[in-house]
Amino acid sequence: MLEIYQSMLKPGGNSTCAAVINITNNPPTASAGADYTIPKSTAFVLEGTATDADGMGSLTYEWSQNDPTQSPGNAAPLSTYTVGPMYRAKMPITSPNRYLPRLQDVIAGNLTPTWEVTPSVGRVLNFSFMVRDNDIQGGQTADDLMKVTVSGTSGPFTVTSQTTAVTWNEGATETITWNVANTTAAPVSAANVNIYLSLDGGYTYPITLASNVPNNGTANIIVPSGAATTAARVMVRGAGNIFYALNTTNFSITASEFVMSFLPAATTSDVCAPASATYNFTYNTFLGFNQVTTFSATGNPAGTTVVFSPTTAQNNGTPVTITINGITPAMIGSYPITVTGTAPSPLVVKNSIITLNVYATTFNPMTLSTPANGALNVTGPYTFSWVADPNAATYDIDIATDAAFTNIVDAATGLVANSYISGAVLSSNTIYYWRVKPSNQCGSGSFSSAYSFTTSNCNSTVSTAVPVTISSSGTPTITSTINIGVTGTINDIDVVGLIGTHSWINDLTVTLKSPQNTTITLWDQICANENDFNLNFDDAAASATLPCPPTGGGTYQPQGSLAAFNGEDPLGTWTLTIVDNFNQDGGALNGWGLNICLTSISTTIPQNGIVNTITIYPNPTSNAFTLDLGNIENVENIILLDVQGKLIYENNNIINSKIKIDLNNKSEGIYILKVQHHNEVNTYKVVKQ
Repeated sequence: MLEIYQSMLKPGGNSTCAAVINITNNPPTASAGADYTIPKSTAFVLEGTATDADGMGSLTYEWSQNDPTQSPGNAAPLSTYTVGPMYRAKMPITSPNRYLPRLQDVIAGNLTPTWEVTPSVGRVLNFSFMVRDNDIQGGQTADDLMKVTVSGTSGPFTVTSQTTAVTWNEGATETITWNVANTTAAPVSAANVNIYLSLDGGYTYPITLASNVPNNGTANIIVPSGAATTAARVMVRGAGNIFYALNTTNFSITASEFVMSFLPAATTSDVCAPASATYNFTYNTFLGFNQVTTFSATGNPAGTTVVFSPTTAQNNGTPVTITINGITPAMIGSYPITVTGTAPSPLVVKNSIITLNVYATTFNPMTLSTPANGALNVTGPYTFSWVADPNAATYDIDIATDAAFTNIVDAATGLVANSYISGAVLSSNTIYYWRVKPSNQCGSGSFSSAYSFTTSNCNSTVSTAVPVTISSSGTPTITSTINIGVTGTINDIDVVGLIGTHSWINDLTVTLKSPQNTTITLWDQICANENDFNLNFDDAAASATLPCPPTGGGTYQPQGSLAAFNGEDPLGTWTLTIVDNFNQDGGALNGWGLNICLTSISTTIPQNGIVNTITIYPNPTSNAFTLDLGNIENVENIILLDVQGKLIYENNNIINSKIKIDLNNKSEGIYILKVQHHNEVNTYKVVKQ
């Protein structure tokens, strides 16, 4: 070795004794999967996949958090940290999945072990997934990245049933409950859940109890046969997502002498009356049981009959059909029916629950609730509700700018609940109309009579461009934006929910800029070495003196005047800027919003004392739309803007009353159409989808 080394050091040294071997082992591929949004204070599992042309046997896997920003503290992470690592790195393992925290900690009810801390606030977690090929012919690696966004407005997602050491019987119907914790709403948007059963105290989940059941907090399941254990656990997991929760304690499942085995999807029947309903199950026996079991049912609608074929069973594997006859339209509703198997000596009784949903072709008129008809000053988020119809399985809703519903601005179909939260951007001080239509197995009913409401001049919008890290290195400047999709004239504006972390608050200068580039200072290097901020700004607040630290959620006058924005159009991008004037201290901007009040917006053009309504169709559109000016004359200018205020179309030479505007090459979203007539500008919203 010394000779080789000396040879390499000599001028012109050129050792040729090394043996160079080409690696013939192919590298693996790695996929970290999609990005997900999960609720706060909720466990989750990272699931990667890999391939290898040479075989999978030599692969190991490693998940690591990829958030190198300095944490607010120097000790173990806290659940309230919005930046920095929360989960320790671990050695590679043979499974491509990693439970966070460790599954054994979740089983023990601990979501915040010292070095694997589940966030209790909104933040972003970045992860890397590395695949190592440990082939003896030469190692290879592959990696991929993914992101988990923790929602601060949903969670904790928890299982609320099976909290004590109960006992289930195989074949019985049991109820599992959980706390939905706003996980059906955006941004988590988990409409359904999957339910799994563990037989080893929660470490593996080989049995699926239910798939894609509504995420409404409760589900009935049938305990499967062959699942006897003293260490059962239940997992409820967001369908198509990675978050999950476990029940809090082990419980028992006992073997049965016999089981009426329904398939999971075979316990519910939806029928359009008049009709019959049919269910099927298999009669299974265990433990050498050979008595004759007689079947019966209770809870069926009065006037119907329940027929079992056969009426009794003795042999294992006997198929049984249940038929419910005599169902009429007068029986509309949902009926839980108890199916009982009885063996006489010794007495053994087993029950299972089936559900009968009866619908009819005739619907009662729908009754709308909120917003009430003629309601004024309605503010977002816009929630619509109506009286539930027992004959309805789902509902459709339309929201429009006209009573004829030719200009529909938002619509939804297949709603299971009797309420709807609109995600549409509704213009301020504008009359809207809404209606609801029921549907079921038999068909659809008629739309309800329309209700009208008038939106408020004031609307609140919360930034989705958070959290944003404020680095502790150097003197960074960070920005966060809000896109306002309504147009008009500002007469008042407030900054709401300005929340963040930062050590030594005196380092910060915070400003707000409008789409017209007007900029005001909210505060400039206030206080001293105090930490963090949580406050609101309003020119009409009682005090301009901010507390130190400003963390109480109070409302104060800003250093500059928000009235500087009055008279401007809010349409476009608003920018909040934070300048960190000194090195070392860091933190994050976690949230902020704007409450903007506008002067009245006209949506019709008066001419000679007659109000003429402009027609836009189709709206929403997939490519082009037509602007019909009707009999309106002397229109001077037409412009179309996107929500950032960028000019998309302009026409100041209006010859025809019908004008076609092409959006074929434009992005999906909301556009603002402005029509100028004499000294009046009228504003409309166009949706491309």
